[in-house]
Amino acid sequence: MALNPAGDVTEKLVTEAWQGLLDRGCRMKTESGEALRVIYPGKSSDGPGSDFQDAVIHVNRRTLKGNIELHVNASDWHKHEHDRNPAYNGVVLHVAWRRFCPEAIVLQNGTIIPSISLCGYLPGNTAKPVSSKVPCSGMAVNSPERLAQILDDAGTARFHEKTKQFLNGTNFREGGQSLYYGIMTALGYAHNQVPFQELARKLPLAALEAEFAGENGQNRLEALLLGTAGLLPSQRPECEYSPFEDYTYVNKLENVWETMQRTDVMDCRAWQSFRVRPANSPLRRIIGMSRLLQRYRENGLLHGLLALVREAPRENGSHFLEDGLMAADDGYWAGRFDFGKGYPGLSKWLIGQTRAAEIAINILLPFVYIRSENNGETELREKALALFNSYPAAETNTVARHMTAQFGLRGSQVNSARRQQGLLHLYKKWCTQGRCRECELNKK
Repeated sequence: MALNPAGDVTEKLVTEAWQGLLDRGCRMKTESGEALRVIYPGKSSDGPGSDFQDAVIHVNRRTLKGNIELHVNASDWHKHEHDRNPAYNGVVLHVAWRRFCPEAIVLQNGTIIPSISLCGYLPGNTAKPVSSKVPCSGMAVNSPERLAQILDDAGTARFHEKTKQFLNGTNFREGGQSLYYGIMTALGYAHNQVPFQELARKLPLAALEAEFAGENGQNRLEALLLGTAGLLPSQRPECEYSPFEDYTYVNKLENVWETMQRTDVMDCRAWQSFRVRPANSPLRRIIGMSRLLQRYRENGLLHGLLALVREAPRENGSHFLEDGLMAADDGYWAGRFDFGKGYPGLSKWLIGQTRAAEIAINILLPFVYIRSENNGETELREKALALFNSYPAAETNTVARHMTAQFGLRGSQVNSARRQQGLLHLYKKWCTQGRCRECELNKK
């Protein structure tokens, strides 16, 4: 790609130039003259934050793992106030087209990071290719059968890692609390995992299930969850209503909450709404959790979901599991993502099929497997693993898409949840650690 150092350059062109240099394997040096080698370029980000995430670089005998940020001018780092934003403290390399900046690139925490200018690396310069892309690029074409087996094995390894996380968790002996905590974490997605975990700690499963014992149990449960989360309208001064809002439901929740007189309440600012899709609103997910608790209130969430796995057919059992994990509302929350706020096309599903599949694959089946193994229930343990191994491919995420492109895979080659999990396992264990030489894909 021919770029004029004096011409107009956009961040998109900077990104293309950077990726082109990586593909050519150019020898590079930082602005301070240190030798730079990119071991793993990371995955491009289409969301807020750094341009490339989970990269691994080697600078003068130091291996650094983190993110890469790109700009047209090096001074844009300060202009965009990244030096004041702790969200950019994970950046390990700054890439700019032009230097034009006497200041060092400093993170909010005071760390000075290496930087590089690209305008000296135009095609036709003296940079010499020393390597190609990451070694596994295009492996889907060169060794499809071997790659398929590696993905299956990696998916199984990730499943067993998840079972060990449950076993080593502080709540495993309580069983139900461990499962409930895992589901709450899954409902938080990337943006709200931490507040969902905090809510699960503040409101243990036993406390929530006790609310069904009294009168008006469902309203008490919803008021307790939303009130402890700090998300009731009375707890958020900025929460406004539509002029046509029906206040009956809201007033009922507020009145019930007042009778509880709880002091251990979360700050509403802990919850993230920026770049969170309305369907993924934390309020909808919290109400969805209350619906699951209500569904399994007779025997409790733990025994209800254990029975769900026991009763699931071995063939096409995924649909059975998902039906047991989905939650809907035909009333107030059917078309709303917050109090008084609707959104066109928002469905009644508070926990839909996609999120239910994620819970089944990442939480329910690993939990049931390790609990059954711990209790000597061999048949249930084997069934949980069999259901995982036969689970169809779920909705893909950014990491899986990145790895699919890295290997040159077709969609039909990632035809199971097990292989999708395998992609994630390889990415986290090998790629983001810069361990290409040790990776199974690099063995003959």
